[in-house]
Amino acid sequence: MPCCSSASGGDHDVDRIPPPYEEKGGHTPPGDKHNAYLDPVIMEADYEGKPTREELQTLRRVPGKLPAVAYMICIVEFCERASFYGVQPLIANFVNRPLPTNGNGFGAPARNTQDTGGALGMGTVTANAVTQSFNFLAYALPLIFGYLADTKFGRFKIICYGVGVFGVAHILLVGAGSKDLLANGHSAAPFFIAVYILAVGAAMFKPNVSPMLLDQITDTVPKVLTLDSGERVIQDPESTTERVMLWFYLLINIGGFFGVATSYAEKYVGWYLAFLLPLLLYIPLPFLLWFLYTRLILHPPGGSDLGNVFRVLGVVFRRGGLKRIGRHGFWDLAKPSEIEKAGLNIRTNWNDQFVDDVRRTFQACGIFCFFPIQYLNDNGIGSSANFLSTALRTDGVPNDVIGNFNSLSIIAFAPILNYGLYPMLRKFNIHYGPVARITTGLALSTIGGVGYTILQYYAYKLSPCGNQATNECAIEPKVADITIWWMAIPYGIGGISELFINVPAYGIAYSRAPVNMRGLVSAINLFTVAIAYAIGLAASSVIADPHLLWDFGGVAIAGGILTVVFYFTFRHIDKEEYVLSKNHDAHLTMEGTRNVVGENELNKSENRPAPIAENEEMMISQKQ
Repeated sequence: MPCCSSASGGDHDVDRIPPPYEEKGGHTPPGDKHNAYLDPVIMEADYEGKPTREELQTLRRVPGKLPAVAYMICIVEFCERASFYGVQPLIANFVNRPLPTNGNGFGAPARNTQDTGGALGMGTVTANAVTQSFNFLAYALPLIFGYLADTKFGRFKIICYGVGVFGVAHILLVGAGSKDLLANGHSAAPFFIAVYILAVGAAMFKPNVSPMLLDQITDTVPKVLTLDSGERVIQDPESTTERVMLWFYLLINIGGFFGVATSYAEKYVGWYLAFLLPLLLYIPLPFLLWFLYTRLILHPPGGSDLGNVFRVLGVVFRRGGLKRIGRHGFWDLAKPSEIEKAGLNIRTNWNDQFVDDVRRTFQACGIFCFFPIQYLNDNGIGSSANFLSTALRTDGVPNDVIGNFNSLSIIAFAPILNYGLYPMLRKFNIHYGPVARITTGLALSTIGGVGYTILQYYAYKLSPCGNQATNECAIEPKVADITIWWMAIPYGIGGISELFINVPAYGIAYSRAPVNMRGLVSAINLFTVAIAYAIGLAASSVIADPHLLWDFGGVAIAGGILTVVFYFTFRHIDKEEYVLSKNHDAHLTMEGTRNVVGENELNKSENRPAPIAENEEMMISQKQ
């Protein structure tokens, strides 16, 4: 997904590169072909069941049937995400807290105490650095592995390699949880090796599964069908894609809930069981992939234009410098025609249209610049939310289990929004555009940040250790008299904010960015998430007592300011999308935008991605 799109074509009838330019980027390998929805020859020609313009505007849209392999790929994603999220919330406690005194020797604290599970006792600064670097790699490395899938190996091979790497990591983690290694202090080496190997495995998996899932959808042109009831409807590839990705997203969040089981295992049994459970869930993955291999539609590597995108950026910055950013003619500096006029000897593997495609993509993705602040307010900067939980009264609840309310709120509220709020607003003809929804999400994440700030204030105020509440407080009762369940509120609000932000944001980006730049859209998205983790990593030294109050409060203040800035910067998009929805074939009501799978007048391009890169447009959640 991330490094994905190709820009040029080959001798295929849709690969229209204006002369004298020729194919220099992605290509269509022998035996491969483009999907119909990106093939103007098919979409503009007559075919059986093709809807008329009037039918496109009046008939109800229904999704097509999903092949059985699509559901199995969703199960593969569930197993991988569950094994990943079964480990992720445990990292902070393992590094931060020491092996509990009077515990069972496996890292579990004594029963009926407010103690937290631990192992290495390296403190909050080191724990934050480890968790943030782990997550940073999981979101930065997909750019590389997505590129390798598109250009060298194909998606399926990279997924299989990732599963192999995953297995090694899970085995090492189980070993790190053994009683002997924990007792003699030798568990650090296998644990750290396993954690970073796990990040690499996740990075191999992340950019390739959802595009492979969408490759399995074979009904890729809209067709008029008559239901058994006699109603005439349009079987719509956009609606089919929406349905399969909602199933995919649902299973991702259900898989994320596996952290509940591992957190309780950590609290009451120890690290070996907490790490063994994700390994057990991982075991079916190799067998599922073996079963699916001969049943999947797999595109061979066809090239990627991510390299050309960076070359274009290199040319414009080399010729124009930072001072020309945003000024008229900045992007023209990389156009081959302008380079030739200037008499420069710069080798170009792209055409003028490709430079315009890059420009339009960065413009369409401007909304992603606001994602880091949402992510920081959603979960707290760095591991600050986890550290706050160690200062509250747990009463037998694992402190790292509360974070699962983020996924729970998504699972609970997604149907309320999609089948309750949004249809009701449409019924009363209330336009609730994508920018208004994103603004709502940013405001909710800011409210969540305020919630964390209030809890941290009272944790310091009521803790027997004052503003050293999270720093191994030894004064009884060791924690503030505040139940940890209060943290479910900001976690839940953060999850709901994702529902208002992710889907409409990606709808805007993919409906406006050129179709051959979908991989760049995903790359920019992942890069902004990586920035959030880089900020958390850079702030490690201050994500500790007594600074946690401002760690939450400062981010919440910034979130409130940026929410206002976002709305006044992008509110014009709501008006544009509203006009399009009234006058054209706009029907993805969740996104509130024009087509995000096929072409529309905003995302057309003369350049074409390679077939392997055509479905790299649907990463609707960072959790993916």
